[in-house]
Amino acid sequence: MNSIWRFYVDQDRRWRWQRLATDRGVIAESRMAYKEYEKCLANAQEEGYVFHPSQAKLARANSR
Repeated sequence: MNSIWRFYVDQDRRWRWQRLATDRGVIAESRMAYKEYEKCLANAQEEGYVFHPSQAKLARANSR
């Protein structure tokens, strides 16, 4: 299933995550808030988050 992961800071300045459907409906979200982004990220990874870096842009054939 395709989904979007959102990481954000809440009103208490704590990190949280949400897993969203492509229509932006919430599928799942963190039960806890985290002071450090890394701990929030680790919790998301436990729930299935995998980092996929952006694809490099292809160079144009005529560029030098």
